[in-house]
Amino acid sequence: MKDLRLEIDGGVATLVIDRPQARNALARQTMRELDDALGSIHETGARVLVIRGAGERAFCAGGDLKELENIRSEAGAADMAREMRTTLDRIPQLRIPVIAALNGDAFGGGAELAVACDFRVAARHARIGFAQISLGLMPAWGASERLAALVGRGHALYMLFTGEVMSAAKARKLGLVEAVCPTESFDDALRNLAQTIATAPEAALAGIKASVNAVRPHHNPEFADDTIAAFAKTWADPAHWDAVEKMERQRRKK
Repeated sequence: MKDLRLEIDGGVATLVIDRPQARNALARQTMRELDDALGSIHETGARVLVIRGAGERAFCAGGDLKELENIRSEAGAADMAREMRTTLDRIPQLRIPVIAALNGDAFGGGAELAVACDFRVAARHARIGFAQISLGLMPAWGASERLAALVGRGHALYMLFTGEVMSAAKARKLGLVEAVCPTESFDDALRNLAQTIATAPEAALAGIKASVNAVRPHHNPEFADDTIAAFAKTWADPAHWDAVEKMERQRRKK
């Protein structure tokens, strides 16, 4: 894999988004590699999967707009969104626990990836925000229903309407993040947690995940088509690309 790195340590598989030069943002290549990796993770024999970003700055900064700017049509945007929706829907369908390890910031599509996982552990310095609205977009990969299931309708709408970037501590209070660790001991705490879970019998882990998902499902495929169509309209809208250009101008000034 070019953009991802898979590490195996005992019963724990760690999937690292390895694009630190782009704050671990997702290009189309990265998206396809993520789908392939999730589709074959059972072959590793791992009992726990950890997803994280390379370095300490970012878990995932969302879609890599420089790589995705050639997608301008509604049809192209819908295809991209459908592929990523399908990819992230793999996570709740896996038999093993999947931990989002927020080693750094999770913005936009990176926040969508985080909430698709079974639970989230964050370094104290990490931030999370559904920043799609700042680019004239809406979530398309399943985050709307997953977020509402995690924090409730009101908090979900507030986060999505405002695009607020939250500290790990605030995200923890709202139930968006389940644990926050000191930055300096984050890797050790994460390793100990994952290894502890991996000592449990596989059948027990799978049964717990299936029973909790049955009570409070975090993915609703029946919503996908309407959500993807609405997202595609926002992606192709000139307002989105005006916002992208404005963001790039601001970055160049810094």
